[in-house]
Amino acid sequence: MREKLITANDAAMMVETGMHLGVASGMSMNPMPVIREIIKNGVKDLTVTSVITGGYIVDLLIGAGCVSAVRFPQISMGEYGLAPNFRSYSQAGKLTNFEMT
Repeated sequence: MREKLITANDAAMMVETGMHLGVASGMSMNPMPVIREIIKNGVKDLTVTSVITGGYIVDLLIGAGCVSAVRFPQISMGEYGLAPNFRSYSQAGKLTNFEMT
């Protein structure tokens, strides 16, 4: 029987520059070890689709310079307020946004 579990590093190695990455990114149940590895691997030019309200991990990927486009119903940090990287990158024209309501 083939092992179904892989390490965070192995999962992050599957993500390459220019890919489209889907994430369920509320403020809980985030795959932070995988996100940290994606950032450490220097992946760039990702299109990220946030399945639910985009939050901490989407903002972290944006701030690390990994994301060029984001598809989302909403990007916020919930009770913690606005997503600062999303806002500043959007206002500076460094991010292509596709709102999906």
